Amino acid sequence: MSEASNQKSLGLLFFSGPYQSQAPETACKIANAALDKGYKVQIFLYMDAANCVLENQKEIHGIFNIGSAFEKLVERGVLIRVCNLCLSVRGTAKQMMKRKSDIGGRIKRAGTPDLSKIIQETDKFLVIY
Repeated sequence: MSEASNQKSLGLLFFSGPYQSQAPETACKIANAALDKGYKVQIFLYMDAANCVLENQKEIHGIFNIGSAFEKLVERGVLIRVCNLCLSVRGTAKQMMKRKSDIGGRIKRAGTPDLSKIIQETDKFLVIY
């Protein structure tokens, strides 16, 4: 377990963008399941996954809405780090959601040193391709 706390912790990393594979939906479901079991969860969005936290994603009946799912994770206290370079090269940095919860959840820009920090801070680390 992480040294700072007795609380179990999980780190997630994935690469796929929203609506192109099951990875974002799977990551959200794993994060929620871990939260339900008392885990602290941190997520790093890399490459196309950075587009999972863009503003104004449309709700379509029958389609899992990735943006809403990430907003709910923030409300539950998940720290979501988004690769700043990945946003910049895609021209989407200005469209990134700005969300923060009273219990520590947040979406924030980050770099690969932050990914290293997540790996170091968590008990379990999962990469989803």
